[in-house]
Amino acid sequence: MPAIRTPSDTQKRATRQLILTGKPAPAASSNSSTKKSKKPKIERVYTDAILPIKLEFTELIVARKKNHEYRAYKVRETVQRIWLYTTGATGAITHVMLTSHPKTPGQVQDPSGVGNDDFDNGLKKSEFGYPVLGLYKLREPLKAGKMREYGVSPPQGLVYAPRVLVEGVPVEEMERLF
Repeated sequence: MPAIRTPSDTQKRATRQLILTGKPAPAASSNSSTKKSKKPKIERVYTDAILPIKLEFTELIVARKKNHEYRAYKVRETVQRIWLYTTGATGAITHVMLTSHPKTPGQVQDPSGVGNDDFDNGLKKSEFGYPVLGLYKLREPLKAGKMREYGVSPPQGLVYAPRVLVEGVPVEEMERLF
């Protein structure tokens, strides 16, 4: 029987063992998904949230026919401004809505706004109504390319705003609609 060479201690590699088979686990490749991302961490501001909204609802808010934005989820209590990302062909953040603590079904009691009665009567799947207390229009809509410069991709749901966006596009420089 020929002699079997074994590597010296300095040449040995640490191996993991699979529990079920008892065989050594394959070595991790250099492209392992366990490596941490090199992307810088984005600092979020929890006074501002970005929400996707259909064009028809943005238009109703601008026309002051819709005075609450309804959602099935609750945003943090600290949120004071909701940046409206108008979906569809617009595909941009177009407005910033001032808001306060959300209302629940039965608390709105204002039949003048679109959807308010349905919400109060529990006919919507939404559980939270965010009052529209004021509205600003961005001087220039933030399309996807410009949004990415601020560390934001077109949102599919609630996203808290990056600090660089809130500071780089201040509400004070927007057109106040009401």
